[in-house]
Amino acid sequence: MITTILIILFLMQVISFYFIALLNAKISRFDNMEQKQQQVLMDIENSFSAYIAEITDENNRLIQELKNTEVPKKVLLKNQVKPSEKEAEVFEPPFSFVSKQIAASSYMKTAQSTTKKVPETVREKVIFHFEEGKTSDEIAKMLQIGKTEVELFLKFND
Repeated sequence: MITTILIILFLMQVISFYFIALLNAKISRFDNMEQKQQQVLMDIENSFSAYIAEITDENNRLIQELKNTEVPKKVLLKNQVKPSEKEAEVFEPPFSFVSKQIAASSYMKTAQSTTKKVPETVREKVIFHFEEGKTSDEIAKMLQIGKTEVELFLKFND
């Protein structure tokens, strides 16, 4: 009788070790998958930030060039009489329809309006409020989510 109970206990222990090993393998697979996804996410974020930085640099260069250019003082129209030979040697670019200062100011307005992004997802809202200086309790109450969820968003933001 005791031998049968010992055999049953031994078999149950072997089965439990098998299930523990199986669960451990599944957890390690999910951990590897999560690490790969985090790496892909970081690569995408780095690509976008580099792209945005490059566009910002180009836009700033354009604004600087627009500020440095001068409006031509003398423009020849088709209906005017042809100038003398001395004046014909000097080339002046045609007059633009919109002044460059107006274009630059319009561009600056749109650039300023697009730089401030309104948070849309819960994660973006949590990060936005945290950067404003609010605590995790205040953020949880404002967004009506759990404090632990807020702390997880902040933890995985880095």
